[in-house]
Amino acid sequence: MAGGYWESQNKVRPGAYVNFETNDLAESGLDSTGPVVIPLMLDWGVPGKFIAVSVRSKFTELFGKSLKELIPIREAFKANGQVIVYNLNGTGEKATATSGTLVATAIHGGKDGNNISVTITVGLKGSSTVRTFYKGVQVDSQVVATVAELVPNAFASFSGELPTEDASLTLTGGTTVAATNESYSTLAEGLDTQDFKVVAIGTADETIKQLFTLKVKEWREQSGKNVTFVTNNYKEADFEGVVSVLNGVTLEGNEALSADKSLYFYAGAYANAGTNSLTYVEYPGAIDCERKTHEEIVQALKDGHIVYVSNNGRVVVEQDINTFRSFTVDKNRDFRKNKLVRTMDSVSDNVQHVFSTFFIGRVNNNEDGRDLFKQQVMKVVLDPLVQQGALEYTSEDISITQGDEKDSVLVGLSATFNDAMEKLYMTVHCQ
Repeated sequence: MAGGYWESQNKVRPGAYVNFETNDLAESGLDSTGPVVIPLMLDWGVPGKFIAVSVRSKFTELFGKSLKELIPIREAFKANGQVIVYNLNGTGEKATATSGTLVATAIHGGKDGNNISVTITVGLKGSSTVRTFYKGVQVDSQVVATVAELVPNAFASFSGELPTEDASLTLTGGTTVAATNESYSTLAEGLDTQDFKVVAIGTADETIKQLFTLKVKEWREQSGKNVTFVTNNYKEADFEGVVSVLNGVTLEGNEALSADKSLYFYAGAYANAGTNSLTYVEYPGAIDCERKTHEEIVQALKDGHIVYVSNNGRVVVEQDINTFRSFTVDKNRDFRKNKLVRTMDSVSDNVQHVFSTFFIGRVNNNEDGRDLFKQQVMKVVLDPLVQQGALEYTSEDISITQGDEKDSVLVGLSATFNDAMEKLYMTVHCQ
């Protein structure tokens, strides 16, 4: 039997001719969760590059330290498997060592290159075993007859000739170029082209906090890039795109993390929360926190801080809020609740996605075209949020008309954004 696709009803042979089509331009919107960007000052690794990592990444090879030592990354992983790391430090000198004509050179600049050592054991049949160590731990072993056969490993490369006797080399001379405020400016510019949800920076430098507050405002208000900056103790931001963590926690084993370290768990959680609330979310592995009195907690919330509190043996986020406090008629208290802000961001991101991907330059700006756009906004953007309980609306709540110019579209949406339960007021009448 014949078959296949058909364009017109002109087939000669008997058979079944079937076309597959879809009635929708887009089946689903953009994911409302995403990566958290963590800039660090590292003494090993590629400087000035965004590196996506997972719990399976080889952190010692990438950054010169184990995941346990990389506290910001480790804490972010407690809430989010998507982390992007950026080395703020500059390109330093590479550590080297020489034995005869053999030269071992660190793969990266930075003082952690001075932790590399190499041993050469000469064999009986014209071959040698070349072992590379980092901080005393063997990281590579190769049996070769010549240096040309030596493959550079994650820590060192080689040139010259193999020694004729056993030898040991300890690399020295590796230096780190320390990060400056200009490094943070370069980071901010680089983030213009990155896809992420949160950039997290723990610092006491108010200049850096101000820089990224201004940058987040620019991204949100000028570029439609709905991202968030998480830092420590910075109520001065007074902006829904900036979150301030006030206090630290104590982890199992009595490891104390101050606010500039504990913020990375919350940053990871924010980037992974979607339309869920983080109020009373538990900090994994925390056994205590920097305690605050009732009055101090109340004031911290009024100031727009994230506060960790102890609750029935758990350490939790007291309330999922941001630093915005300058409420107006057009911008009320809803904008300080992060659950609602994340839902608003989801609407904004997905409307931009649908319009730019399927409508710009492709669909006529007439009644039929605008009705098609309305249906897509409802199906792809709003209805999934209704199913999640994040918002409520009806089809009458959304209007799409031609704007002031023939190529512009004016959209009006009236929706109810749902918050999570946080306060219970109860009256018990005793008989």
